Amino acid sequence: MLLKEGRSTSAGKLSAAYTRRAPSCQGCDKEIPIEDIREVREQATVTCARCAKRTWVRTVPTELAGALPSITHVVGEDPDPAAMASEGAAEAATFPCPQCGSPVPFDGVTRACVCRFCNASVHVPDDFVFRGRRKVAASWFLCFDPSITDGAPAAEAVEAGLFDWEDEPPQVAVDSEGNLYCAATQGRWFSGKNFEPKFRYDHLLWSVDPSLRVRWIQRGRPQAKRLLLSPGGSLLVTVQNKSPQPWLSSETGTAEDGAQRAPQGIVEELSGGDDLTCCVDGSLLILEGNKLRRIASNGVEIPVWPPSASGGHTDDSLRGPRELADHPVQMCACGARIHCGPDGSVYLISRDEIARFDASGRKIYGVAISSDSPMSVYCNLGADVHGNAYLLRREQLVRISAMGEQSIVLESKRDGLPRDEMTLAVCPDGAFWLFGTEGLAWKFDPGGALLFDSRREPRPKKSSREDLGFPSGSEMMASFKKALAQQEEQRRREEQERIKVDRRQMAIVLPCIAILLLAPFVLVAWLMIR
Repeated sequence: MLLKEGRSTSAGKLSAAYTRRAPSCQGCDKEIPIEDIREVREQATVTCARCAKRTWVRTVPTELAGALPSITHVVGEDPDPAAMASEGAAEAATFPCPQCGSPVPFDGVTRACVCRFCNASVHVPDDFVFRGRRKVAASWFLCFDPSITDGAPAAEAVEAGLFDWEDEPPQVAVDSEGNLYCAATQGRWFSGKNFEPKFRYDHLLWSVDPSLRVRWIQRGRPQAKRLLLSPGGSLLVTVQNKSPQPWLSSETGTAEDGAQRAPQGIVEELSGGDDLTCCVDGSLLILEGNKLRRIASNGVEIPVWPPSASGGHTDDSLRGPRELADHPVQMCACGARIHCGPDGSVYLISRDEIARFDASGRKIYGVAISSDSPMSVYCNLGADVHGNAYLLRREQLVRISAMGEQSIVLESKRDGLPRDEMTLAVCPDGAFWLFGTEGLAWKFDPGGALLFDSRREPRPKKSSREDLGFPSGSEMMASFKKALAQQEEQRRREEQERIKVDRRQMAIVLPCIAILLLAPFVLVAWLMIR
């Protein structure tokens, strides 16, 4: 695993999440020096220099060595029961008798008890046994041998295989520091039942810094429909089916516990033609059909525009972006999208028009754009802190200034970019990312100069059928053709053999027939002679 890469798995009622990180104190999260851990020969405690909390460390027991290869120590387990026995046994719990209500002692082991007052047989139920006693979650660290950790994959994103998504361009976003977030789909071959080769898709979410160093990776996720980044440092990742925790931390990619956010049902029930964006105040602005809606960060629906700024008046006519007035609440949504820039501006676009509004809903401009319409299923709109909007068309990337002036930044014919099926992500400083199919990605500076091209970077070898010991498609076709040729040759030989047998049979049958036919004449002639 890469540094800070996270994965999860489940078996029955047990759910496990694990990540690669340094061992740390479970009291204050201060990193425990690895030298202190390696000094432990059997079992001991390491005291935190910051909070003085003790952490248990022990070497891997012999009975677990086979299941934990190359692991030297276990850190952060529960205290050793033998070592803690001197502190005294816990007091026995009591359970109310269902017959008389008297307290029945329960030692935590024997489930069948007898009430000492009414002699009723009492069976202690599970709810009482585990109430306040069962641990819901536990965490610990497994320390690998240095030879394993030193040989871990490089943290460079392309070399680590992150830019190896399948046909569809990924869902992407960029934060104020230039960190890139990507929800992609990868495929790999694996050996199934009876060792037959199978191909499986893996949906993952990852983040890299501006130098393409991996910040974190989350694998085994549901396929993402939308990926949004809030100013507060949270990620909104929606999936096809409802997810109980669509809001994730941008620092780790894990679910935010207890976050009061817009309910996931609002954003996950949107159809494919609807769109949404996250505004600078943390609210969600949704274009649902022809209607605009705004959901506050606490999940409450609020007016689309501030009432004080709009004077209580909104434009509720069904128009294109160029004809919209101040404070619109609906628009003609033919291939429409909505986007909120880092300066708070709101952009509404259709296939051939775009309009910009400030945070209060006042219209700044509305202009017509090229009829070279993009595929609206992919994100094709972004903006920087200077109010410039970037619009990705089929063969062009157009920049629209803060006052509506248009200029062409990139062209497919001139710059060699693919047409269609691309995703756009704009950095706050005006640099931008373009993402194509099958792992293609480019980063450009605000002037359009190429900074990064995934095609020029070293890539790991993709998994294939050959890696599992199975022939490739071309080898299978060659084997199939060879088998057909062998079958044809076998049929030809069998036919020749059959012809030879038929000839031998005819060589015997024909003389016999001739003899049978001539025999009467020979007999008559012989009788006449006599």
